[in-house]
Amino acid sequence: MITIQHEGGLITTGVFGEFTLGDYRQFEREVLERLRVQGKVDLLLDLRDMQSYTLDVAWEDVRFVREHAHDFRRVAVISDDQWTVWLAWLTRLMVDAEVRVFDEESGAREWLDAVAGSPADTTFSTLISIAALAQRLDDPGIVIFDCRHDLMKPEAGAAAYAKSHIPGARFASVDRDLAGPLTGKNGRHPLPDPDKFIAWLGSQGVSNSTQVVGYDSGGGMYAARLWWMLKHWLGHEKVAVLDGGWDIWVRAGLPVTDSVPKPRPATFTAQPKDAIVTVDQVLAHLGKPDMQVIDARANDRFRGQNETIDPVGGHIPGAVNRVFRDNLDPFGFFKPAAELRAAFEPLVGNHPMHEIVHQCGSGITAAHNLLAMEIAGMKGTKLYPGSWSEWCADPARPVAT
Repeated sequence: MITIQHEGGLITTGVFGEFTLGDYRQFEREVLERLRVQGKVDLLLDLRDMQSYTLDVAWEDVRFVREHAHDFRRVAVISDDQWTVWLAWLTRLMVDAEVRVFDEESGAREWLDAVAGSPADTTFSTLISIAALAQRLDDPGIVIFDCRHDLMKPEAGAAAYAKSHIPGARFASVDRDLAGPLTGKNGRHPLPDPDKFIAWLGSQGVSNSTQVVGYDSGGGMYAARLWWMLKHWLGHEKVAVLDGGWDIWVRAGLPVTDSVPKPRPATFTAQPKDAIVTVDQVLAHLGKPDMQVIDARANDRFRGQNETIDPVGGHIPGAVNRVFRDNLDPFGFFKPAAELRAAFEPLVGNHPMHEIVHQCGSGITAAHNLLAMEIAGMKGTKLYPGSWSEWCADPARPVAT
């Protein structure tokens, strides 16, 4: 059996009797969740009372440590000589961590307490961890946006923000701040007038030197829209999505408030990029080999089934389906870069990145797939903001099911 305790950035694990595969899987689950919340962690592993371990545990340990070799800073192991071979595996595989073996607990804890942790990153352009944001709540160079929203209950996000939010966070309305007026032909969340959006950013205290962070309670689906608008539409690199979002922040017991900040106005200057594909461009490339559309909607909606949001079911001919929620692990964090890359590569095929176009229902969750590909190192893809809700507004445009 095992015991696991969390002390900030330190995970303490004790093994008693036989170390079974079930024990190890419990260790994996808790460590992975802590890694996602905390960022890199220290590990104190006490093996003094371990009597044996199964071969399955040994192989699982090799797999787990290889996959997460870069996620640990320091590993202190308390053990005796009988586990030398296993510890040698551990030491060789944890390439980025400093591993030391001790014969008693006090020495291990003194070492962990004495060694300073790794310096924190100062710029975030895809994701920011819960731990990194928690350390920077008082940083005047960071502006946080609460992007919580419910497509079926448009005012739910504002109500949730008024009740409780991360200290210092401003509210970003998906319908009013991150989208423009509807015409009935331009989709459910058309992009706002860029000048008005830029002015709104300045009113919220965002300048060109500001680190912007967006979060929501939907796995990053709405915060990714803010991220894409700032980074790819307006050219602001210092913007990130809070990995794990509001739900993990609350579960971690981090501070919340109902106090609404009073931002000091700033000046924001856009550096627009070629990041958008229009409906006419998508239509002109139908059936041609130089564009691949990736649809982020649920499988049934992609197939034209159970459509409850838009008046027409189906998808753009030639599009492939990648449900945005498949970018997340069971805890609600983005999957590792290698796993995301392996999932998107078959959809991309031989296309260069600039030929990949992301689409969803209204240009919201498509940004989630674009973010996932960027995390995977697959940069340069584009967004069709109007997406299916714009496409299906004209009955002359073809529909596939």
